[in-house]
Amino acid sequence: MRGVVVYHEHHHGLIAIHDDRDEFAVVELVGGQVVERGDVISGDIENHGSQTLMNETKNEQINVLIQGIGMTETQVIQMLQNTH
Repeated sequence: MRGVVVYHEHHHGLIAIHDDRDEFAVVELVGGQVVERGDVISGDIENHGSQTLMNETKNEQINVLIQGIGMTETQVIQMLQNTH
C-alpha cells in the first residue's frame, strides 16, 4: 500500500497517511526518523501493530506502530485531537 503523509502531530510523533483507496491510517513514529507532510510512504499500512515502512520521498525505512487503519479524515482528526 502507498500513501501520503497529510497530518503530523509532532508532540506525540503521530502521522496520518492518506492511501490510494481514499482511506487514512494513523501511525506512531517509533524510530526517531523525520517524516514531513507530503512524504510518500509505502509498505504494510493495512494492519495494526509494529511495521517497517518505506519513506519513498527520503528513500529511508521508518519504524512505526500502526494505531488506526481504514479511517475517515474525520476519525483521524478526532483521534489526533484526543492525544492532547
